Amino acid sequence: MPVAKFMNGRFVVAGATLTLAAALLAGIGAHGQSASRSIRDGVFSAAQVERGRNVFRWECMECHEMEEYTAAGGYLEEMEGKTLWEVFEYVWLEMPEDMPAWLEPMEYADVLSYIFSVYGMPAGDVDMPVDRAVLEQIVIEAPDLPGS
Repeated sequence: MPVAKFMNGRFVVAGATLTLAAALLAGIGAHGQSASRSIRDGVFSAAQVERGRNVFRWECMECHEMEEYTAAGGYLEEMEGKTLWEVFEYVWLEMPEDMPAWLEPMEYADVLSYIFSVYGMPAGDVDMPVDRAVLEQIVIEAPDLPGS
């Protein structure tokens, strides 16, 4: 049980202060932990893949080929270990090159879902969100190839 004392014109609650400080430090440590899921965990839906395919065809194919992202040595391989937020934020703020952030955030998530599906990632039951806190908890990993 915490002890409350009146010292130097203030109440001091020794046990509660130490408990609160420990809880705050634990929360700070938990915030800095690495991502808890990967793009292998079905973080986008099949419907989102189809929407992304359409956006990729009418917007991205003007400058890019899918192999830039999915081939050996491609963009996604370079991003391995980074969070989905890092990839999403880059694409959102930099693409299309002549009009960055022109698409809606969900359209960028749709395009990434399509690219990830071509890369070999499975679809899940729900759309990839555009929420930074959620995307920071998802890490980019290479597909699980047969025999690996």
